[in-house]
Amino acid sequence: MRWFWLTYLFLSFAGFSQTQSAFNGEKLKAKPKNYSFIVGGHFYGDGNNQSHLPANTLLANLDWVNDSGADMLICTGDLFREIRKEIPNYQKSLFDKLEIPLFNAVGNHDLSGDVYQSNFGLTSFSFQIGKDLHIILDTEQDNGDIEGEQLEMIKEAKALSDQNKLNNLFIYSHRTVWKRHYTELDELFKNNTSSLTEPNFSDEVYPIIEKISQKNKVYWFSGSMGGGPSSFFYHRDQNISYILTGIRAVPRDALLLVNVQNGIVSFETKSLTDQKVEPLEHYDKEYWSEDHEETEFNLGLLWYQFKLMLTHRYFWYGISFALSAYLVLWLFRSRKKRKAGH
Repeated sequence: MRWFWLTYLFLSFAGFSQTQSAFNGEKLKAKPKNYSFIVGGHFYGDGNNQSHLPANTLLANLDWVNDSGADMLICTGDLFREIRKEIPNYQKSLFDKLEIPLFNAVGNHDLSGDVYQSNFGLTSFSFQIGKDLHIILDTEQDNGDIEGEQLEMIKEAKALSDQNKLNNLFIYSHRTVWKRHYTELDELFKNNTSSLTEPNFSDEVYPIIEKISQKNKVYWFSGSMGGGPSSFFYHRDQNISYILTGIRAVPRDALLLVNVQNGIVSFETKSLTDQKVEPLEHYDKEYWSEDHEETEFNLGLLWYQFKLMLTHRYFWYGISFALSAYLVLWLFRSRKKRKAGH
């Protein structure tokens, strides 16, 4: 843990402040006890968007974003669709027009080689606003496992909680690494980006945040929901709230405004198309599983899952085992044929 925080301090002194957006250079100026921020995900829209621009529903509401009084905008991943082609377009149409800092919890579409890192720096980091800790994770790293420095950030939140130096913990990730922990959610979000194997959330991450939640509120925001009837999903486990939010350049698109007043967190849902939207808590498991069906099939995810399979070590373990078994069988049969020939 010591090396992680020494690195963090070095980057801060070197000018790489985690409270300054790498996208538009805007600095976070939130008041410690009273501030607000906007959360959304999948800013490129859906697979039909060939424009190399952000979703039209987002661009059409930039005036509202700037005038909302929010102190920052957080994307829960898939900010880009094809990052190698889109940075100049995003710079002109989105980044340069935003008047508040933008932060992003990277999704699979944001990463291609080291393009994202070369242009925007770290893919996981944390920052504090008063006694609130905000942790932005890279769940594409380690196939969804929260390990190394990322796990250290969550452990540091536990240390702050133990010292009564924490009020609210906000965590942002693209993947819903928490979903498999709750069997009642098994039938939801089948088209989202998920790990091929069980991530370490239940074994290593949940025990930490569950202890934190005994003293403090925990809010975990994610962005990979595939298709669906709403831009929101809400699930609560005592003092832990899981919130899934994403836009698709469709009429149901909406963003979430999070207000923190004297340490108390509340939510406002904002339609991007002037449709009626319910309070966040309305979009729970019952809403998704009983009243509606997911209508959009994420075709692009098939190729992504295929690539993920090819790059996962378990796939190559299986290939190695199969080849070894075939080689042993071939040698055995060859030996039997030689003996039979004699």
